Amino acid sequence: MSRPSRTASLAMALLLTAILGCSKSPTPTDAHASATSEAGKAKRTIVMIPKATQSAFWNAVRRGGEQAAKDLDVELLWKGPGSENDRAGQKQVTQQFTNSSVDGICLAPTDSKALAAEVRSATAKGIPVLIFDSAVDGEVGKDFISFVATDNTKAGELGGKHLMELVGKGGKTICFRHMEGHESTSKREDGAIAEMKAGEAEILVDDRYTGASQGEAQTTALNMIDVVRKADGVFASNQTASEGVLAALRKTNLAGKVKFVGFDSSPQLVAALRDGEIDALVVQDPVKMGYTAVKMMVDHLDGKPIEEQVVTDVRIATKENMETPEIKPLLD
Repeated sequence: MSRPSRTASLAMALLLTAILGCSKSPTPTDAHASATSEAGKAKRTIVMIPKATQSAFWNAVRRGGEQAAKDLDVELLWKGPGSENDRAGQKQVTQQFTNSSVDGICLAPTDSKALAAEVRSATAKGIPVLIFDSAVDGEVGKDFISFVATDNTKAGELGGKHLMELVGKGGKTICFRHMEGHESTSKREDGAIAEMKAGEAEILVDDRYTGASQGEAQTTALNMIDVVRKADGVFASNQTASEGVLAALRKTNLAGKVKFVGFDSSPQLVAALRDGEIDALVVQDPVKMGYTAVKMMVDHLDGKPIEEQVVTDVRIATKENMETPEIKPLLD
């Protein structure tokens, strides 16, 4: 073969190699690196770690966070434990992202004390942490950058006050608690009990924890059904507790007979509100909570000043007002 032919063959081989190299499947690292902003720069990555990943409330928080990520052109990762009693699982997830290359962590602690060390560790490594939904032990501005949440004491007071309006002065009441260590629900329960006492309620039970799931809450309520039969009204402090108590009331033909103020919204709770099995729901704005948490993290990364605490909305939903413009979006 002549020299020109060998040169042409070599050029053709190099061209073919280049084409084949460009067509290879991306590795996970390539895929992550390919997340770029419209300006052509690598997108900043924020992780959102909820208390749990499987509930209507947390799915609504996720929708808000993802909308903010889309609007602000950042990558959002969503990962958390399967249930709200999995403190070890949430600690492990937080540690995992502390040791990775994320730009910020938004965390809803399953336990105000148990997650404090992980928050301090991430901050010490230069990863800003924003706390949402439920507080953590620590100092804002030092251990974490901000706190975005419902005013849970006020939320509990709204529920307790409404229940007392339903049962009247001296009515017999029960407060179903959620789980120990959850700062958000503890404040709701304390707020509701304060209003019951202010209304001179005869509080039959105020120290029963329903657990992490609807099934556990139903079992708890059924195990004390003789006390429930004596009550004029009951209050439950979160979605799973409300769903479990509702199931127990239905099973014992007490739904619609015992006054019931629940907390949060889900398809089955909203249907029960419409049908009169629940008298009222204390509803938060989880979509706004998720959106605000991500937006504030991005503002912080951009060097903008942010508020140390942002309080999101809370309302009382009843059968009479559930279709109004102010309440309906909070039930969807």
